[in-house]
Amino acid sequence: MHKPKIGCELKICRRRLRMTLVEMAAKLKVSTTTIVNYETGRRIPDIDFLIAFADVTGEDFIYWLGLRVADSTASGSAKVKAKLDTVADHNLARDSLATLEDKPSVAVPLYNIKNVTGAGAKVEHWRADDALKFSESWVRQELGAVPSDLYLVRVDEESMKPTLRSGDTILLDRSATKPDREGIYLLMMDGLLLVKRLQALPGGIIKVVSDNPAYEAFTVRPAKLREQDFAILGRVVWVMWAGRKM
Repeated sequence: MHKPKIGCELKICRRRLRMTLVEMAAKLKVSTTTIVNYETGRRIPDIDFLIAFADVTGEDFIYWLGLRVADSTASGSAKVKAKLDTVADHNLARDSLATLEDKPSVAVPLYNIKNVTGAGAKVEHWRADDALKFSESWVRQELGAVPSDLYLVRVDEESMKPTLRSGDTILLDRSATKPDREGIYLLMMDGLLLVKRLQALPGGIIKVVSDNPAYEAFTVRPAKLREQDFAILGRVVWVMWAGRKM
């Protein structure tokens, strides 16, 4: 049975924005049942919903329209999807260029997780592969972050699928070294770099969760947190999906 892709992407986007079903429904002025039906693929969202969704989340409407067309079984939908992808790529390139030309930008170092494993828990000691530019106003206003606290890492594991996949690039705020809010963090544990979802529990215990159900969750107790072989290196504040538009 065909399972619409758009529902999965809507769910991933909502989680990335850290919004509950109730919050998303309130923003879009629909019922939670409507959101659930769309995310589970029971129904395919109509154009009015996609317009409202793009407006509320800041997402690219052309991309979401393309997903809706791709889920259609109508003849000729593949050609329409290809045209929409071309428009989306053109708009992305144009907007990125305009951002760099018209606004002050900051260079954020990019690291490959393979090259820094075992290099220690201090990011400033790592060797950057490259750097990417971001609008300084976007970093400060949208992310609420200080540019010098940011760095990029390419993901090289499958434990956070479908939220993150191998090859994705994550933007981290290294000032966030405590799980005072639930989110996805980069950890150094027993000499390995891990990308995991963290949840603070009573008694100073941290629950470490993988979005991929094939990986079991575990807890880290305060004694472990004080050891040198465990460190939180930052919280994920933005994701650049490899081969997938955000």
